[in-house]
Amino acid sequence: MKRLLIIAAAFILLNLPLSLHADDDEAVFSDSRQTRFDSSPALDSLIRGYGDRISPDSIRSYIEQLVAFKTRFMLVDNRREIAFWIGEKFRSFGYDGIVIDSFRNTIEFPRKSREQQTSWQYNVSAGLTGTDKPSEVYVLGAHYDCFIMGPDTDPYVYAPGAGNNASGVAVCLELARILKQNRFAPASTIDFVAFGSEEFMTMFLDGNSGSVNYIEKQKQAGRTIKAMLDNNQVSYVPDTARWKLDFQHYPGADSLTDLAHYICENYTRIVPVDTNDHIMYSDARYFHEAGVPAIFFEEFYFNPNNFTKQDIPENCNVAYCAEVARISCGMLVYLNQ
Repeated sequence: MKRLLIIAAAFILLNLPLSLHADDDEAVFSDSRQTRFDSSPALDSLIRGYGDRISPDSIRSYIEQLVAFKTRFMLVDNRREIAFWIGEKFRSFGYDGIVIDSFRNTIEFPRKSREQQTSWQYNVSAGLTGTDKPSEVYVLGAHYDCFIMGPDTDPYVYAPGAGNNASGVAVCLELARILKQNRFAPASTIDFVAFGSEEFMTMFLDGNSGSVNYIEKQKQAGRTIKAMLDNNQVSYVPDTARWKLDFQHYPGADSLTDLAHYICENYTRIVPVDTNDHIMYSDARYFHEAGVPAIFFEEFYFNPNNFTKQDIPENCNVAYCAEVARISCGMLVYLNQ
């Protein structure tokens, strides 16, 4: 859930942590985040090689196809169809053993109506099995549900959600494609996960969000989650602005954040900005609360299209989104050598 939803839910705002956000002109780098992760020439070549394969055209296509569902609101009957579409995308890249995992939750909707809506939701995941430590898992995740609000809107009918969060799912799909089709063999398992029912994650009357369900299932399977990378709303930047990106920094995840800075500074055009103003409002939150190092990437500039009819592919900067994807790509390669 993002800026507009947070503004609308005033009671949630009371629980926001103090922000570490930089001003609009400078990125913040503490001494600890200047740490350099030395790459051998071979590893440097791998990181650059995989990053160079990221295609803005592919990212645009994934966003357009997700928006073509008209709405991805969690209570619409098409949610199973969307989950299977994502699963088929993974299959088309060469993955087998794709998991579409169902879970149930209950929300009050419309808000303050006292009407309870119980539904089955779906996570979709595909994995590159680790060659050395298959029970250790690095997660690249993004939520695929979306919402719309304001006058003359109905999320059951239309909620395009291109930036929020088809863009994050597009990053997940594109990196799954690149790493699989170019035969990347990770030391540990990499799970690519599209999560259901994120937008109402703080408002469930019963049941859990997709991220909580996933974490519980990994524990039951005896798998150890080593880190979680979350791309949530990563395609908006004003036309003439510098390409900045919020690094939502969770306490205890300093090493992971340092690595993100290293990859960002050495392999992308992005200017990273450390903050913690939205750490409670994305799937990464629950990984952090489960003791897993996590980082949440989010576009820096306020997106006026968020939760509106204008959150459409034409208002996404796919070149910027592809550049953001290089950060997660480089981190996954670095962590699995």
